[in-house]
Amino acid sequence: MPPHLHGLLHRLAHRVQGALALISGRSLTDIDRLFGPGLAVAAEHGAMLRDAAGHIIESMMESTALAALIGPLRELVAAHPGALLEEKRYGVVLHWRGAQQAAANLVERATALAAPVPGLLLQPAHAALEIRLRGPGKAAALDRFMRIPPFAGRRPLFIGDDLTDEPAIARAAALGGHGLHVGRDFAGRPTAVLAWLEAALTAEGDAGDA
Repeated sequence: MPPHLHGLLHRLAHRVQGALALISGRSLTDIDRLFGPGLAVAAEHGAMLRDAAGHIIESMMESTALAALIGPLRELVAAHPGALLEEKRYGVVLHWRGAQQAAANLVERATALAAPVPGLLLQPAHAALEIRLRGPGKAAALDRFMRIPPFAGRRPLFIGDDLTDEPAIARAAALGGHGLHVGRDFAGRPTAVLAWLEAALTAEGDAGDA
């Protein structure tokens, strides 16, 4: 993460009177480690929502069926050097960026373990497969934030870069705002997104309606 991103987001949040949220597939622990407190957060694709003051707005129930998969998935990853299992509260992510040659086998084995389990969703991602509880996604998290202060009455702007971001990108547009994709709208360059956000901070005029 670029060292100045933390300060940039907090300055943007101040510019829009706190109406800035991080909507992420990451765990709440990871998000707090990277960004610290003071921002609204939807963690694990909206399984848990927290406002900027630190109050939990919504939280799904944890799953014993998901917990039972952790052991077998750990064994699967251990048998494929370079693969990684990211363990979260409401899901796990099987990563194979360091084990591309094993991708097909990892997907086949993980799918065989998880697909028969009721209530679980298998979500493909970039060089990864996420296994998580069925329920709210990032679009639903965006909807929820837009119904409460300080977001209510504003036009949403959502920026994402993954397959799981596509529904929220579409939903932001449907709500009269804008959904932007790092690949399509910023030539795939996170640095271009940062430059665009920096420019928003220095632009003249009132940003309070977005």
